[in-house]
Amino acid sequence: MINLPKINLSNERGSGLIENLVSLSMLAIVITSVSSAILLTMHGNASSRTYTSVLADVQSIVDSLRHGTYTQILDKFNSNYNSISNNQIVSENVRSSESRAIYTLTYTAIKRSANAIPDAIKVRVNISHSRGHLGNSTSAFETIIAGST
Repeated sequence: MINLPKINLSNERGSGLIENLVSLSMLAIVITSVSSAILLTMHGNASSRTYTSVLADVQSIVDSLRHGTYTQILDKFNSNYNSISNNQIVSENVRSSESRAIYTLTYTAIKRSANAIPDAIKVRVNISHSRGHLGNSTSAFETIIAGST
């Protein structure tokens, strides 16, 4: 018969209830802080996507005005071109389903001579868009489109 040494297990202990509770509490704190960082990152990404979409919409609006004819812009005043007065203003609203934004385009006539058509049109694009739970944001862009001589 082989004599095996006797192992004394009375000095070895497993983890107790207190140690388990402390480790679970520490794990909960770490998970909570990581999940809040992930949520902030997700909201920041969504806001960036919306802002990028708004910028693309504004660029598209301005490009379409610049590539169209000058008379197409003058037609927005709904009057004879010569009777448009200096600093006369007309506005229109444009909605975007992609960026959930509302664009208010304000056209202001710029004239040097009272008996001529406007020399240029100042275009102001006011942007109002929803950023979800972060609230609404407003911004503006201005450009001048000159008539051809």
